[in-house]
Amino acid sequence: MTTVLKYASLLSALALGAASVAHADLADIKKRGELRVVMSGEYPPFSQPGPDGGLVGFDVDVAREIGRRLGVKVNVIKAEFPSIIAGLQAGQFDMAVASQSKTPERERAVDFLSRPYYYDGFQLFVPANSTATSLNTLGGAPVAVAQGTVFEKFLRDRKYPNVATYSGEPEIYLALGAGRAGGMITTRTVGSVAIKNGQKIKAAGPVLQQDNPYITVGKNQPQLKAAVERALNAMRVDGTLKNISLKYLGADITTPGR
Repeated sequence: MTTVLKYASLLSALALGAASVAHADLADIKKRGELRVVMSGEYPPFSQPGPDGGLVGFDVDVAREIGRRLGVKVNVIKAEFPSIIAGLQAGQFDMAVASQSKTPERERAVDFLSRPYYYDGFQLFVPANSTATSLNTLGGAPVAVAQGTVFEKFLRDRKYPNVATYSGEPEIYLALGAGRAGGMITTRTVGSVAIKNGQKIKAAGPVLQQDNPYITVGKNQPQLKAAVERALNAMRVDGTLKNISLKYLGADITTPGR
């Protein structure tokens, strides 16, 4: 079952500085029999709409496997990416498997697991017929990013003059194809899979910086956090996490220094 939840951007921004409410911990979740896991659903191949109306992808399979190992059903919930942290703080979700990078602002709002669950890097992609090889050679053309992501923060921190924000990568590909943007920043893996699936884009220049996403939970959920840590570590040891990566990404990105 997939539930679509939309929160105002203002709520998300305010929630970063707000105190967390009481959350259901592991015992409450087991009594409920359901783990509510949130992701954007607009970040293929990590999460995207499937043929049955639900979500599919790497993050979806990781979430479902964690739930299986905890002995509960998983309710995968779709929410706009900027609203995910607000929802965790409000107790709407128990956990986010949403390819979230760690930032000081996010650490104040939610709890990150101790280790990333995969390892990647920021990459500039441009239309296949572009001659640009870096941000500096785009001539100030719009660079598209998903709203509320570390990709947007990367550009704004560097005072890039023309940042175009969209709800997710599918909208960004349409913008590139229509000539509304001169490039986009996403992860190396996301762009590479898009190219294999027919998107007419190419990588421009080297990886801009490392990006190692984490699973997050709300504050004050120590039992849940510990149980998810154990489940994820077991998935690393027995090869399940690697196999999910190979299934969706064609490569193992679950090991550092690859």
